[in-house]
Amino acid sequence: MVEIQPAWLDRPESADAAVALSPARARLRAANAALVSAQHELEDATEPVRRLDAVLGEAERLKRELASARDEDQAVLGRWIAQGGVGDRPQPSATTAAVDSSLGELAPEVRAVASALPAARAAQEAAAERVRLAAAERDAALHAVAVEAAAAAAGELTDALNRALRVEAKIHSVREALCAHTDGLPASEKINAALRQAKAAAGVPRNADAGRRLLDLLAHDPAATL
Repeated sequence: MVEIQPAWLDRPESADAAVALSPARARLRAANAALVSAQHELEDATEPVRRLDAVLGEAERLKRELASARDEDQAVLGRWIAQGGVGDRPQPSATTAAVDSSLGELAPEVRAVASALPAARAAQEAAAERVRLAAAERDAALHAVAVEAAAAAAGELTDALNRALRVEAKIHSVREALCAHTDGLPASEKINAALRQAKAAAGVPRNADAGRRLLDLLAHDPAATL
């Protein structure tokens, strides 16, 4: 089973600067850093929008509360009228007055928010676009490094296959030598059977996680390998 190890596990902590990265891995390192920077910029650009939206959200809450309080005032007034208007005419409740006052006090801030919000949203959208572009570049760089890592592993596979084929060639040589002997055919057939059995017994579990782990590692360490 192929195991993935973060490249930093095999390097001294101070060796990062001395590691010579391939052009593809150097591109990935720059793309990873650019994406992190763009994400931080988006967080910074989003916070003002959150604060401004919070003011508008509070204004909307007060409006709903004021509407509910006025509805209750109207209901009280309606009952007073229905009962013949006995006693003093009902006045707006203390709740209505308090909410109306709070909404009035908030009005200057609401106007200020309306003025500031378009620019804040534009800055947020621009930052989000930079994140999108940085993510696209990081993904492209990551894909290139993944291909590079797989190609390196494919070279190891070629070496391993050649070693296996050299062993198989020796076995075939013995079988062919037996075939040249009188009555050597039964023994050569046994060798064929041994070869078939060896090939049938070979196999390793499918490592479905190796690729996903490599991509996860590369997002943080451009030197990670299979």
